Amino acid sequence: MLSLAHEFYFSEEIFALEKKHCQFKDIFLGHSSFVNESQNYYVLPHTKDTKVLIHDGENIQVLPNICKHRYATLLKDKGNCRSIVCPVHSWSYDLNGKMLSSANIECNHALHSLEQESIDSYDGFVFPKNESALKSALETSKAFANINFEKLRFYAHDPFFVKVNWKSYMDTFLDNYHLEAYHPNFRTFFESRCIESIFRDDFSVQAIHLREKIQIKTSALEDYIGCYNKYVGKFPEDYGAVWLCIYPNIIIEISQCFALVAVVIPESIDTCSIHEYRLVEEQFYQHKDFLNAFDQYMYEIEYEDHDLMTKIHQGRKALYQQGQQHYGPYHPTKEAGQQQFHDYIRRMIPVSLDGNILGGLGASKKTVSPRMDVVKPS
Repeated sequence: MLSLAHEFYFSEEIFALEKKHCQFKDIFLGHSSFVNESQNYYVLPHTKDTKVLIHDGENIQVLPNICKHRYATLLKDKGNCRSIVCPVHSWSYDLNGKMLSSANIECNHALHSLEQESIDSYDGFVFPKNESALKSALETSKAFANINFEKLRFYAHDPFFVKVNWKSYMDTFLDNYHLEAYHPNFRTFFESRCIESIFRDDFSVQAIHLREKIQIKTSALEDYIGCYNKYVGKFPEDYGAVWLCIYPNIIIEISQCFALVAVVIPESIDTCSIHEYRLVEEQFYQHKDFLNAFDQYMYEIEYEDHDLMTKIHQGRKALYQQGQQHYGPYHPTKEAGQQQFHDYIRRMIPVSLDGNILGGLGASKKTVSPRMDVVKPS
């Protein structure tokens, strides 16, 4: 199997079909720690502030964050409220979305209430009802990760903008082939020859082992290891990091007692926005130096990844603009995750080798049987 045609990254027609048929904003709807007390709310920024996670006193709800009168945004950022009041015309709703007042306009309150989204949750993670990929990925990751998802505590949201096609961003996190060449810390902290992977049709889970003898190359890694030894103790003897990719656009990275959830939102052919939600096991939440050390360690790796994906995006675009088509092969184990993701894209939008769209969208989805492939260390 060879890599995706360049058209997948630069065809406006394919990009339009992706935005129409892929649920980029609706797979991850937050974590219970976003609203860990009664009457807390958290506006989900990766939905462009159109949805709000809210604790009604008994349960966590997901409501639209748009007023039913003239469609103003209702709540901002995060906070605590007894009711939801529109800042424009003072229409109000209770924390279940039921209309309380239409501010001197006679109308059917039931018709103009905010509809609760049908949701499920698993170990604190909230997602749409009947969307099982996130839950299945979290369950599968427990073969590698010794972390209590339900006891995680949210501590930061980090948005940023990247000048690459959204698939270039996903590709980078599913590519273990570049680790030793591009990440000095990976060469000394992780054993890139010991990566285990589990693949299914709608997600993948990959885990990398720690080296027996850790060598420190950068001050960011040194600070993180120092804080880890201070607050946690000895590093585990098995897996150093676990990556979950829930198709099409969710990445969850588990590093010891931390979890980082990245939602990748396509903005154009050449740009995507990233929303990172950072969580840590509850017992370490108060140690701000530990959180900061982890963040700095991750920023260093992310900077290297952004440099890499920009180089690939620019080179691929140059070939596309010149009308040159080339298909590089996949490394059988270190790029297996990337191949699985590309297979998902091909099922969603079948394209011929010359970049032409084939048949109807998703025509092969019903004929693909569920699969679990385990790739052992290379």
